Amino acid sequence: MKRISPSNIPEGYAVAISRIQARFLLPAMLALALMLPFGMSTGANAAIAPVAPLPVPPLELPGPDAGSASISGATTSSAETDTWIVAGLPGESSDRDAEAIGAKRIGASTGIYRVKTEDARDLAKRLAGDGRLLFAEPDVSMVSSGYPEDLFVTSQWWLNRVVNPTDTTPPAVDDSSPELALLEESVDPLHPDLTSARLSDATSLGPNKDWHGTAIAGIAGSPGEGSGILGVWPGMKMRLVPMGTTCSSATKAVISAIKAGSDVLNMSYGFYGDNCFSHYVATEYAVGAGVIPVAAAGNSNEGDGNAPLRPATDPHVISVSAFDAGGLVASFATRNSGVDLSAPGVSVFAPNVATEAGGAIVRGWAKLDGTSFSTPMVAAAATWLEQARPGLDDRQIGRALTESASDLGAAGRDPEYGEGALNIDAALSVAAPPADPREPNDDVGWLNGTLLKKKASLLWKPGKGRRKSVKATLSRSKDPADVYRVKIGKKSKLLITAAQLESDIKLEVFKPNLKSILEPGRKLIVKSDKPSGKTEGVRVRNLRRKPKIIYVSITPGKRAVDEYSRYRLTVFGRKN
Repeated sequence: MKRISPSNIPEGYAVAISRIQARFLLPAMLALALMLPFGMSTGANAAIAPVAPLPVPPLELPGPDAGSASISGATTSSAETDTWIVAGLPGESSDRDAEAIGAKRIGASTGIYRVKTEDARDLAKRLAGDGRLLFAEPDVSMVSSGYPEDLFVTSQWWLNRVVNPTDTTPPAVDDSSPELALLEESVDPLHPDLTSARLSDATSLGPNKDWHGTAIAGIAGSPGEGSGILGVWPGMKMRLVPMGTTCSSATKAVISAIKAGSDVLNMSYGFYGDNCFSHYVATEYAVGAGVIPVAAAGNSNEGDGNAPLRPATDPHVISVSAFDAGGLVASFATRNSGVDLSAPGVSVFAPNVATEAGGAIVRGWAKLDGTSFSTPMVAAAATWLEQARPGLDDRQIGRALTESASDLGAAGRDPEYGEGALNIDAALSVAAPPADPREPNDDVGWLNGTLLKKKASLLWKPGKGRRKSVKATLSRSKDPADVYRVKIGKKSKLLITAAQLESDIKLEVFKPNLKSILEPGRKLIVKSDKPSGKTEGVRVRNLRRKPKIIYVSITPGKRAVDEYSRYRLTVFGRKN
Protein backbone atom coordinates (compact mmCIF):
# COMPACT_ATOMS: atom_id res chain seq x y z
CA MET A 1 0.00 0.00 0.00
CA LYS A 2 1.15 3.48 -0.76
CA ARG A 3 2.21 5.38 2.34
CA ILE A 4 1.21 9.02 2.48
CA SER A 5 3.78 11.50 3.73
CA PRO A 6 4.30 15.25 3.24
CA SER A 7 6.71 14.47 0.40
CA ASN A 8 4.26 12.36 -1.62
CA ILE A 9 0.82 13.76 -0.81
CA PRO A 10 -0.95 14.23 -4.15
CA GLU A 11 -1.99 17.72 -5.10
CA GLY A 12 -5.42 18.50 -3.67
CA TYR A 13 -5.10 15.83 -0.95
CA ALA A 14 -5.56 18.33 1.91
CA VAL A 15 -8.63 17.74 4.07
CA ALA A 16 -11.54 19.99 3.17
CA ILE A 17 -12.58 22.43 5.86
CA SER A 18 -16.34 22.04 5.65
CA ARG A 19 -19.21 21.85 8.05
CA ILE A 20 -20.87 18.59 9.08
CA GLN A 21 -23.53 17.89 6.47
CA ALA A 22 -25.94 15.95 8.68
CA ARG A 23 -29.10 17.87 9.65
CA PHE A 24 -29.51 16.10 12.92
CA LEU A 25 -31.42 18.72 14.94
CA LEU A 26 -35.06 19.68 14.71
CA PRO A 27 -35.60 22.68 12.44
CA ALA A 28 -37.90 24.43 14.91
CA MET A 29 -36.37 27.65 16.24
CA LEU A 30 -36.39 28.54 19.90
CA ALA A 31 -37.94 31.91 20.73
CA LEU A 32 -35.78 33.42 23.45
CA ALA A 33 -35.85 36.72 25.23
CA LEU A 34 -32.25 37.80 25.79
CA MET A 35 -30.56 39.93 28.37
CA LEU A 36 -27.03 41.25 28.00
CA PRO A 37 -24.42 39.65 30.28
CA PHE A 38 -24.73 41.44 33.57
CA GLY A 39 -21.74 43.49 34.73
CA MET A 40 -20.02 43.27 31.33
CA SER A 41 -16.69 45.06 31.43
CA THR A 42 -14.13 45.96 28.80
CA GLY A 43 -10.41 46.54 28.82
CA ALA A 44 -7.19 46.10 26.90
CA ASN A 45 -6.43 42.56 25.82
CA ALA A 46 -3.50 40.77 27.38
CA ALA A 47 -1.08 38.83 25.22
CA ILE A 48 -2.83 35.66 24.16
CA ALA A 49 -1.15 32.29 23.63
CA PRO A 50 -2.62 30.39 20.65
CA VAL A 51 -5.49 28.04 21.45
CA ALA A 52 -5.34 24.65 19.74
CA PRO A 53 -8.07 24.38 17.07
CA LEU A 54 -10.63 21.62 17.40
CA PRO A 55 -10.40 19.02 14.60
CA VAL A 56 -12.89 19.63 11.78
CA PRO A 57 -14.82 16.74 10.18
CA PRO A 58 -13.73 16.41 6.51
CA LEU A 59 -16.04 15.77 3.57
CA GLU A 60 -13.62 14.43 1.00
CA LEU A 61 -14.64 11.92 -1.68
CA PRO A 62 -12.89 10.17 -4.59
CA GLY A 63 -13.10 11.72 -8.01
CA PRO A 64 -16.52 11.25 -9.67
CA ASP A 65 -17.11 8.94 -12.60
CA ALA A 66 -19.34 10.03 -15.45
CA GLY A 67 -22.90 10.35 -14.18
CA SER A 68 -21.96 9.70 -10.53
CA ALA A 69 -23.56 11.44 -7.59
CA SER A 70 -22.80 15.05 -6.74
CA ILE A 71 -22.58 15.58 -2.98
CA SER A 72 -23.23 19.10 -1.72
CA GLY A 73 -20.22 20.58 0.08
CA ALA A 74 -17.89 17.68 -0.76
CA THR A 75 -14.42 18.18 -2.18
CA THR A 76 -12.75 15.79 -4.58
CA SER A 77 -9.64 13.97 -3.39
CA SER A 78 -6.84 12.65 -5.55
CA ALA A 79 -5.75 10.21 -2.83
CA GLU A 80 -4.97 6.75 -4.19
CA THR A 81 -6.43 4.25 -1.74
CA ASP A 82 -8.32 0.99 -2.30
CA THR A 83 -10.84 1.83 0.41
CA TRP A 84 -12.62 4.91 1.73
CA ILE A 85 -14.24 5.86 5.02
CA VAL A 86 -17.75 7.32 5.04
CA ALA A 87 -19.56 8.19 8.27
CA GLY A 88 -23.27 8.65 8.91
CA LEU A 89 -25.49 9.33 11.87
CA PRO A 90 -25.28 6.15 14.01
CA GLY A 91 -28.38 3.98 13.74
CA GLU A 92 -30.27 1.32 11.83
CA SER A 93 -30.94 3.51 8.78
CA SER A 94 -27.24 4.15 8.19
CA ASP A 95 -26.45 0.47 8.81
CA ARG A 96 -28.97 -0.56 6.14
CA ASP A 97 -27.53 1.87 3.60
CA ALA A 98 -24.02 0.59 4.29
CA GLU A 99 -25.04 -3.06 4.12
CA ALA A 100 -26.78 -2.48 0.77
CA ILE A 101 -23.46 -1.72 -0.95
CA GLY A 102 -21.20 -4.00 1.09
CA ALA A 103 -19.66 -1.43 3.43
CA LYS A 104 -18.32 -2.65 6.78
CA ARG A 105 -18.95 -0.77 10.03
CA ILE A 106 -15.90 0.18 12.10
CA GLY A 107 -16.90 -0.48 15.71
CA ALA A 108 -20.32 -1.18 17.19
CA SER A 109 -20.81 2.28 18.71
CA THR A 110 -20.15 4.33 15.59
CA GLY A 111 -21.70 5.14 12.24
CA ILE A 112 -18.31 4.91 10.52
CA TYR A 113 -18.04 2.55 7.54
CA ARG A 114 -15.17 1.20 5.43
CA VAL A 115 -16.16 0.92 1.79
CA LYS A 116 -14.50 0.26 -1.57
CA THR A 117 -13.31 3.50 -3.13
CA GLU A 118 -15.56 3.07 -6.17
CA ASP A 119 -18.63 2.81 -3.87
CA ALA A 120 -17.81 5.74 -1.58
CA ARG A 121 -19.87 8.33 -3.48
CA ASP A 122 -22.85 5.96 -3.63
CA LEU A 123 -22.84 5.48 0.15
CA ALA A 124 -22.34 9.21 0.71
CA LYS A 125 -25.32 9.96 -1.56
CA ARG A 126 -27.55 7.51 0.34
CA LEU A 127 -26.59 9.05 3.70
CA ALA A 128 -26.87 12.63 2.43
CA GLY A 129 -30.36 12.00 1.02
CA ASP A 130 -32.03 12.57 4.39
CA GLY A 131 -29.25 14.49 6.15
CA ARG A 132 -27.33 11.62 7.79
CA LEU A 133 -23.93 12.15 6.13
CA LEU A 134 -21.33 13.29 8.69
CA PHE A 135 -17.89 13.03 7.08
CA ALA A 136 -15.84 11.17 4.49
CA GLU A 137 -12.11 10.64 4.00
CA PRO A 138 -9.60 8.32 2.27
CA ASP A 139 -8.50 5.25 4.22
CA VAL A 140 -4.86 6.41 4.33
CA SER A 141 -1.87 4.44 5.58
CA MET A 142 -0.30 5.19 8.92
CA VAL A 143 3.33 6.04 9.61
CA SER A 144 5.43 4.37 12.27
CA SER A 145 7.06 6.54 14.92
CA GLY A 146 10.18 4.44 15.44
CA TYR A 147 12.98 2.71 13.53
CA PRO A 148 15.80 0.33 14.53
CA GLU A 149 19.52 1.08 14.46
CA ASP A 150 22.57 -0.51 16.10
CA LEU A 151 22.25 -4.11 17.33
CA PHE A 152 22.86 -5.35 20.83
CA VAL A 153 24.24 -3.15 23.60
CA THR A 154 24.63 -3.72 27.34
CA SER A 155 23.22 -0.50 28.71
CA GLN A 156 19.63 0.24 29.66
CA TRP A 157 20.25 3.88 30.56
CA TRP A 158 16.67 4.98 29.97
CA LEU A 159 14.97 3.23 32.90
CA ASN A 160 16.81 5.31 35.50
CA ARG A 161 15.62 8.45 33.74
CA VAL A 162 11.91 7.79 34.32
CA VAL A 163 11.90 5.95 37.69
CA ASN A 164 14.29 5.06 40.50
CA PRO A 165 14.40 1.25 40.22
CA THR A 166 16.35 0.96 43.48
CA ASP A 167 14.03 2.92 45.78
CA THR A 168 10.66 2.59 44.03
CA THR A 169 8.81 -0.72 44.12
CA PRO A 170 6.23 -1.31 41.37
CA PRO A 171 2.87 -2.60 42.63
CA ALA A 172 2.15 -6.33 42.52
CA VAL A 173 0.28 -7.46 39.41
CA ASP A 174 -2.76 -9.74 39.55
CA ASP A 175 -5.84 -10.46 37.46
CA SER A 176 -7.57 -7.29 38.70
CA SER A 177 -4.70 -4.98 37.73
CA PRO A 178 -5.30 -2.41 34.99
CA GLU A 179 -4.31 -3.34 31.45
CA LEU A 180 -2.29 -1.59 28.78
CA ALA A 181 -3.42 -2.11 25.18
CA LEU A 182 -0.56 -2.26 22.67
CA LEU A 183 -1.93 -1.15 19.31
CA GLU A 184 0.62 -2.83 17.06
CA GLU A 185 0.74 -5.01 13.96
CA SER A 186 2.16 -7.97 15.90
CA VAL A 187 4.50 -9.08 18.68
CA ASP A 188 6.94 -12.00 18.95
CA PRO A 189 5.89 -13.80 22.18
CA LEU A 190 8.96 -16.08 21.95
CA HIS A 191 11.44 -13.28 22.58
CA PRO A 192 13.33 -13.95 25.87
CA ASP A 193 12.01 -10.67 27.28
CA LEU A 194 8.38 -11.71 26.71
CA THR A 195 8.13 -15.49 27.19
CA SER A 196 6.89 -15.02 30.79
CA ALA A 197 5.19 -11.65 30.26
CA ARG A 198 1.49 -11.07 31.01
CA LEU A 199 0.68 -10.45 27.37
CA SER A 200 -2.74 -11.45 26.04
CA ASP A 201 -3.49 -12.25 22.40
CA ALA A 202 0.17 -12.07 21.31
CA THR A 203 0.47 -12.95 17.62
CA SER A 204 3.59 -13.12 15.44
CA LEU A 205 3.59 -12.13 11.76
CA GLY A 206 7.33 -12.50 11.25
CA PRO A 207 10.34 -10.32 12.17
CA ASN A 208 9.62 -7.59 9.61
CA LYS A 209 6.34 -6.84 11.37
CA ASP A 210 7.10 -8.09 14.90
CA TRP A 211 10.14 -5.96 15.70
CA HIS A 212 8.26 -2.75 16.51
CA GLY A 213 5.60 -4.27 18.77
CA THR A 214 8.13 -6.54 20.47
CA ALA A 215 10.21 -3.53 21.48
CA ILE A 216 7.11 -1.66 22.71
CA ALA A 217 5.98 -4.62 24.82
CA GLY A 218 9.43 -5.13 26.33
CA ILE A 219 9.88 -1.45 27.23
CA ALA A 220 6.47 -1.30 28.89
CA GLY A 221 6.28 -4.57 30.78
CA SER A 222 9.12 -7.06 30.40
CA PRO A 223 8.89 -8.97 33.68
CA GLY A 224 12.62 -9.07 34.42
CA GLU A 225 13.07 -12.81 34.04
CA GLY A 226 16.86 -12.51 34.12
CA SER A 227 17.47 -12.83 30.40
CA GLY A 228 16.81 -9.34 29.08
CA ILE A 229 15.64 -5.93 30.29
CA LEU A 230 13.22 -4.64 32.92
CA GLY A 231 10.06 -2.99 31.69
CA VAL A 232 8.81 0.24 33.23
CA TRP A 233 6.22 -1.79 35.18
CA PRO A 234 7.73 -5.28 35.18
CA GLY A 235 5.16 -7.99 34.50
CA MET A 236 2.29 -5.55 33.94
CA LYS A 237 -0.87 -6.71 32.19
CA MET A 238 -0.70 -6.04 28.45
CA ARG A 239 -2.85 -6.92 25.47
CA LEU A 240 -1.89 -6.91 21.81
CA VAL A 241 -4.62 -5.32 19.71
CA PRO A 242 -3.70 -5.79 16.04
CA MET A 243 -4.14 -2.44 14.30
CA GLY A 244 -3.05 -3.12 10.73
CA THR A 245 -1.56 -0.24 8.78
CA THR A 246 -4.49 1.94 7.68
CA CYS A 247 -6.84 4.54 9.10
CA SER A 248 -9.82 2.18 9.27
CA SER A 249 -7.89 -0.72 10.82
CA ALA A 250 -6.31 1.51 13.49
CA THR A 251 -9.68 3.10 14.26
CA LYS A 252 -11.23 -0.34 14.69
CA ALA A 253 -8.34 -1.39 16.94
CA VAL A 254 -8.95 1.51 19.32
CA ILE A 255 -12.61 0.51 19.63
CA SER A 256 -11.66 -3.16 20.08
CA ALA A 257 -9.28 -2.27 22.91
CA ILE A 258 -12.06 -0.40 24.69
CA LYS A 259 -14.44 -3.33 24.26
CA ALA A 260 -11.76 -5.69 25.63
CA GLY A 261 -11.61 -3.65 28.85
CA SER A 262 -8.14 -2.14 28.49
CA ASP A 263 -7.45 0.92 30.64
CA VAL A 264 -4.68 2.69 28.69
CA LEU A 265 -3.88 2.78 24.96
CA ASN A 266 -0.30 2.82 23.62
CA MET A 267 -0.35 4.29 20.10
CA SER A 268 3.19 4.43 18.68
CA TYR A 269 2.05 5.51 15.21
CA GLY A 270 0.39 8.44 13.51
CA PHE A 271 -1.32 10.02 10.51
CA TYR A 272 0.01 13.23 9.03
CA GLY A 273 -1.92 16.44 9.64
CA ASP A 274 -5.70 16.15 9.66
CA ASN A 275 -5.84 12.72 7.99
CA CYS A 276 -7.97 10.01 9.63
CA PHE A 277 -10.66 12.00 11.44
CA SER A 278 -12.20 8.58 12.16
CA HIS A 279 -9.37 7.86 14.57
CA TYR A 280 -10.19 11.07 16.45
CA VAL A 281 -13.77 9.81 16.87
CA ALA A 282 -12.37 6.56 18.28
CA THR A 283 -10.10 8.26 20.84
CA GLU A 284 -12.98 10.49 21.95
CA TYR A 285 -14.99 7.30 22.45
CA ALA A 286 -12.10 6.02 24.56
CA VAL A 287 -12.11 9.18 26.66
CA GLY A 288 -15.84 8.78 27.25
CA ALA A 289 -15.20 5.21 28.41
CA GLY A 290 -12.56 6.33 30.94
CA VAL A 291 -9.62 5.01 28.91
CA ILE A 292 -6.35 6.98 28.71
CA PRO A 293 -4.97 7.42 25.16
CA VAL A 294 -1.18 7.89 24.86
CA ALA A 295 0.48 8.55 21.48
CA ALA A 296 3.88 9.20 19.95
CA ALA A 297 4.44 12.84 18.98
CA GLY A 298 6.21 11.65 15.82
CA ASN A 299 9.60 11.72 14.11
CA SER A 300 8.85 14.30 11.43
CA ASN A 301 11.33 17.02 12.41
CA GLU A 302 13.97 15.59 10.04
CA GLY A 303 12.94 15.25 6.42
CA ASP A 304 9.19 15.68 6.83
CA GLY A 305 9.09 19.36 7.75
CA ASN A 306 7.99 18.84 11.35
CA ALA A 307 4.52 17.78 10.19
CA PRO A 308 2.11 17.20 13.11
CA LEU A 309 0.68 13.71 13.59
CA ARG A 310 -2.72 12.53 14.70
CA PRO A 311 -3.61 11.11 17.22
CA ALA A 312 -0.88 12.91 19.22
CA THR A 313 -2.33 16.36 18.46
CA ASP A 314 -5.97 15.42 19.18
CA PRO A 315 -7.83 16.57 22.30
CA HIS A 316 -7.27 14.51 25.47
CA VAL A 317 -4.51 12.37 23.93
CA ILE A 318 -1.21 12.43 25.87
CA SER A 319 1.48 13.24 23.27
CA VAL A 320 5.00 11.95 24.01
CA SER A 321 8.25 13.35 22.61
CA ALA A 322 11.80 11.99 22.94
CA PHE A 323 15.13 13.10 24.41
CA ASP A 324 18.61 11.59 24.51
CA ALA A 325 20.90 10.51 27.36
CA GLY A 326 22.03 14.12 27.77
CA GLY A 327 18.48 15.38 28.19
CA LEU A 328 18.42 17.09 24.78
CA VAL A 329 15.32 16.80 22.65
CA ALA A 330 15.85 14.27 19.85
CA SER A 331 16.67 15.87 16.52
CA PHE A 332 13.93 13.87 14.81
CA ALA A 333 11.19 14.55 17.39
CA THR A 334 8.15 16.46 16.16
CA ARG A 335 7.69 19.80 17.89
CA ASN A 336 4.33 21.49 18.45
CA SER A 337 2.12 22.91 21.18
CA GLY A 338 0.34 19.55 21.51
CA VAL A 339 3.39 17.80 23.04
CA ASP A 340 2.58 16.94 26.67
CA LEU A 341 5.48 14.88 28.02
CA SER A 342 8.93 13.61 27.06
CA ALA A 343 10.77 10.38 27.76
CA PRO A 344 13.99 8.72 26.55
CA GLY A 345 13.79 8.00 22.83
CA VAL A 346 17.38 7.86 21.52
CA SER A 347 19.49 4.69 21.77
CA VAL A 348 16.80 3.00 23.85
CA PHE A 349 18.07 -0.50 24.64
CA ALA A 350 15.11 -2.79 23.94
CA PRO A 351 14.23 -6.25 22.61
CA ASN A 352 14.58 -6.65 18.86
CA VAL A 353 13.64 -9.28 16.28
CA ALA A 354 15.47 -9.64 12.96
CA THR A 355 16.14 -12.14 10.20
CA GLU A 356 19.62 -13.35 9.27
CA ALA A 357 20.71 -13.67 5.65
CA GLY A 358 19.91 -17.39 5.73
CA GLY A 359 16.40 -16.78 7.01
CA ALA A 360 16.99 -17.65 10.69
CA ILE A 361 15.14 -15.49 13.24
CA VAL A 362 17.40 -13.64 15.67
CA ARG A 363 15.80 -12.60 18.96
CA GLY A 364 18.15 -10.11 20.51
CA TRP A 365 18.36 -6.48 21.57
CA ALA A 366 19.15 -3.21 19.83
CA LYS A 367 19.51 0.52 20.30
CA LEU A 368 16.28 2.01 19.01
CA ASP A 369 15.46 5.62 18.16
CA GLY A 370 12.03 7.17 17.91
CA THR A 371 9.13 8.65 19.85
CA SER A 372 7.58 5.19 19.40
CA PHE A 373 9.83 3.96 22.18
CA SER A 374 9.25 6.94 24.48
CA THR A 375 5.50 6.37 24.34
CA PRO A 376 5.27 2.99 26.17
CA MET A 377 7.23 4.47 29.08
CA VAL A 378 4.47 7.03 29.60
CA ALA A 379 1.68 4.56 28.82
CA ALA A 380 3.07 2.06 31.35
CA ALA A 381 3.36 4.84 33.92
CA ALA A 382 -0.27 5.81 33.37
CA THR A 383 -1.35 2.19 33.86
CA TRP A 384 0.78 1.97 37.01
CA LEU A 385 -0.94 5.06 38.41
CA GLU A 386 -4.35 3.53 37.67
CA GLN A 387 -3.53 0.88 40.27
CA ALA A 388 -1.40 2.91 42.67
CA ARG A 389 -3.79 5.90 42.86
CA PRO A 390 -7.32 4.50 42.53
CA GLY A 391 -8.81 7.77 43.79
CA LEU A 392 -7.83 9.54 40.55
CA ASP A 393 -9.92 9.30 37.39
CA ASP A 394 -8.39 8.98 33.93
CA ARG A 395 -8.18 12.73 33.27
CA GLN A 396 -6.58 13.31 36.69
CA ILE A 397 -3.97 10.62 36.01
CA GLY A 398 -2.98 12.44 32.82
CA ARG A 399 -2.66 15.72 34.73
CA ALA A 400 -0.67 13.98 37.50
CA LEU A 401 1.85 12.80 34.91
CA THR A 402 2.26 16.25 33.34
CA GLU A 403 2.23 18.23 36.59
CA SER A 404 4.93 16.02 38.13
CA ALA A 405 7.20 16.12 35.07
CA SER A 406 10.78 17.34 35.47
CA ASP A 407 11.04 20.59 33.51
CA LEU A 408 13.41 20.55 30.55
CA GLY A 409 14.20 23.19 27.95
CA ALA A 410 12.47 26.56 28.31
CA ALA A 411 10.76 27.17 31.65
CA GLY A 412 7.25 25.73 31.69
CA ARG A 413 5.45 24.05 28.82
CA ASP A 414 7.21 24.21 25.45
CA PRO A 415 6.87 22.58 21.99
CA GLU A 416 10.00 20.43 22.43
CA TYR A 417 9.42 18.74 25.79
CA GLY A 418 5.82 19.59 26.65
CA GLU A 419 5.59 19.86 30.43
CA GLY A 420 8.94 18.06 30.82
CA ALA A 421 10.41 14.60 31.40
CA LEU A 422 8.36 11.72 32.75
CA ASN A 423 8.99 11.29 36.50
CA ILE A 424 7.09 8.31 37.90
CA ASP A 425 8.32 8.78 41.47
CA ALA A 426 6.95 12.33 41.53
CA ALA A 427 3.68 11.29 39.84
CA LEU A 428 3.01 8.78 42.60
CA SER A 429 2.96 11.53 45.23
CA VAL A 430 1.91 14.74 43.43
CA ALA A 431 -1.24 16.40 44.80
CA ALA A 432 -4.43 15.20 43.13
CA PRO A 433 -5.20 17.52 40.19
CA PRO A 434 -8.69 19.03 39.80
CA ALA A 435 -11.24 16.72 38.21
CA ASP A 436 -12.46 17.36 34.66
CA PRO A 437 -15.78 15.50 34.37
CA ARG A 438 -18.21 14.92 31.49
CA GLU A 439 -15.57 14.50 28.78
CA PRO A 440 -15.62 14.32 25.85
CA ASN A 441 -17.70 17.47 25.48
CA ASP A 442 -15.55 19.43 23.03
CA ASP A 443 -18.43 20.29 20.69
CA VAL A 444 -22.11 19.65 20.06
CA GLY A 445 -21.50 16.52 17.97
CA TRP A 446 -20.08 14.67 20.98
CA LEU A 447 -23.20 15.41 23.05
CA ASN A 448 -26.25 14.88 20.84
CA GLY A 449 -25.69 11.36 19.47
CA THR A 450 -24.13 12.48 16.20
CA LEU A 451 -20.46 11.49 16.43
CA LEU A 452 -20.94 9.15 19.40
CA LYS A 453 -24.04 6.97 19.51
CA LYS A 454 -24.92 7.70 23.12
CA LYS A 455 -26.19 11.18 24.00
CA ALA A 456 -24.56 13.02 26.88
CA SER A 457 -26.67 13.59 29.97
CA LEU A 458 -28.22 17.00 30.60
CA LEU A 459 -26.34 19.28 32.95
CA TRP A 460 -29.68 20.65 34.17
CA LYS A 461 -33.35 20.05 33.45
CA PRO A 462 -36.62 21.09 35.09
CA GLY A 463 -37.65 19.00 38.07
CA LYS A 464 -34.10 18.29 39.28
CA GLY A 465 -33.68 20.98 41.92
CA ARG A 466 -33.20 24.71 41.68
CA ARG A 467 -29.54 24.58 40.62
CA LYS A 468 -26.80 22.30 39.31
CA SER A 469 -23.05 22.95 39.29
CA VAL A 470 -20.00 21.35 37.73
CA LYS A 471 -16.30 22.15 38.16
CA ALA A 472 -14.04 21.52 35.17
CA THR A 473 -10.77 22.55 33.51
CA LEU A 474 -9.86 23.71 30.00
CA SER A 475 -6.46 23.12 28.40
CA ARG A 476 -5.37 25.53 25.68
CA SER A 477 -3.41 22.74 23.97
CA LYS A 478 -5.59 19.65 24.47
CA ASP A 479 -9.07 20.66 25.67
CA PRO A 480 -9.92 24.17 24.43
CA ALA A 481 -13.72 23.89 24.74
CA ASP A 482 -16.37 22.39 27.00
CA VAL A 483 -20.00 22.23 25.85
CA TYR A 484 -23.03 21.27 27.96
CA ARG A 485 -26.64 20.34 27.17
CA VAL A 486 -29.21 22.21 29.25
CA LYS A 487 -33.01 21.91 29.08
CA ILE A 488 -34.97 25.08 29.68
CA GLY A 489 -38.62 24.60 30.67
CA LYS A 490 -41.67 25.99 28.90
CA LYS A 491 -42.21 29.70 29.57
CA SER A 492 -39.27 29.54 31.91
CA LYS A 493 -35.99 31.32 32.52
CA LEU A 494 -32.51 30.37 33.65
CA LEU A 495 -29.58 32.15 35.24
CA ILE A 496 -26.25 30.65 34.09
CA THR A 497 -23.01 31.65 35.81
CA ALA A 498 -19.36 30.61 35.46
CA ALA A 499 -16.99 31.40 38.30
CA GLN A 500 -13.43 31.87 37.01
CA LEU A 501 -11.35 29.84 39.46
CA GLU A 502 -8.11 29.85 37.45
CA SER A 503 -7.22 32.03 34.44
CA ASP A 504 -9.82 33.53 32.09
CA ILE A 505 -12.85 31.88 30.45
CA LYS A 506 -15.70 32.93 28.16
CA LEU A 507 -19.33 31.82 28.60
CA GLU A 508 -21.64 31.48 25.57
CA VAL A 509 -25.17 30.13 25.15
CA PHE A 510 -26.45 28.77 21.81
CA LYS A 511 -29.78 27.86 20.22
CA PRO A 512 -30.86 24.21 19.95
CA ASN A 513 -30.18 23.97 16.19
CA LEU A 514 -26.45 24.67 16.64
CA LYS A 515 -24.31 22.11 14.80
CA SER A 516 -20.87 23.24 15.97
CA ILE A 517 -19.38 26.00 18.10
CA LEU A 518 -16.80 26.33 15.30
CA GLU A 519 -19.51 27.79 13.04
CA PRO A 520 -22.03 29.51 15.35
CA GLY A 521 -23.53 31.77 12.69
CA ARG A 522 -26.73 33.27 14.11
CA LYS A 523 -27.11 30.52 16.69
CA LEU A 524 -25.43 32.52 19.47
CA ILE A 525 -27.97 33.69 22.04
CA VAL A 526 -25.78 35.55 24.51
CA LYS A 527 -22.23 35.59 25.84
CA SER A 528 -20.15 36.92 28.71
CA ASP A 529 -16.38 37.49 28.72
CA LYS A 530 -15.25 39.47 31.77
CA PRO A 531 -11.78 39.79 33.30
CA SER A 532 -10.37 36.82 35.18
CA GLY A 533 -11.63 36.60 38.75
CA LYS A 534 -15.08 37.99 38.05
CA THR A 535 -18.08 35.73 37.59
CA GLU A 536 -19.46 35.37 34.10
CA GLY A 537 -23.25 35.37 33.99
CA VAL A 538 -26.20 35.45 31.57
CA ARG A 539 -29.98 35.14 31.78
CA VAL A 540 -32.02 33.23 29.22
CA ARG A 541 -35.80 32.91 28.84
CA ASN A 542 -37.90 30.48 26.81
CA LEU A 543 -41.15 32.14 25.66
CA ARG A 544 -42.52 28.98 24.03
CA ARG A 545 -44.97 26.49 25.51
CA LYS A 546 -42.53 23.59 25.06
CA PRO A 547 -39.22 22.93 26.82
CA LYS A 548 -36.10 23.26 24.65
CA ILE A 549 -32.47 22.15 24.67
CA ILE A 550 -29.83 24.89 24.64
CA TYR A 551 -26.03 24.54 24.57
CA VAL A 552 -23.66 26.24 27.01
CA SER A 553 -20.05 26.64 25.90
CA ILE A 554 -16.97 27.46 27.97
CA THR A 555 -13.76 28.43 26.13
CA PRO A 556 -10.60 30.38 27.07
CA GLY A 557 -11.37 34.08 27.37
CA LYS A 558 -9.68 36.78 25.34
CA ARG A 559 -7.36 37.55 28.26
CA ALA A 560 -6.34 33.93 28.94
CA VAL A 561 -2.61 33.24 28.70
CA ASP A 562 -2.21 30.16 30.93
CA GLU A 563 -2.32 26.54 29.76
CA TYR A 564 -5.18 25.67 32.12
CA SER A 565 -8.40 27.53 32.92
CA ARG A 566 -10.53 26.17 35.75
CA TYR A 567 -14.13 27.19 36.36
CA ARG A 568 -17.38 26.35 38.15
CA LEU A 569 -20.46 26.41 35.91
CA THR A 570 -23.85 26.77 37.64
CA VAL A 571 -27.37 26.72 36.23
CA PHE A 572 -30.16 28.24 38.35
CA GLY A 573 -33.79 27.53 37.45
CA ARG A 574 -37.22 26.61 38.75
CA LYS A 575 -37.84 23.12 40.11
CA ASN A 576 -40.51 22.45 37.49
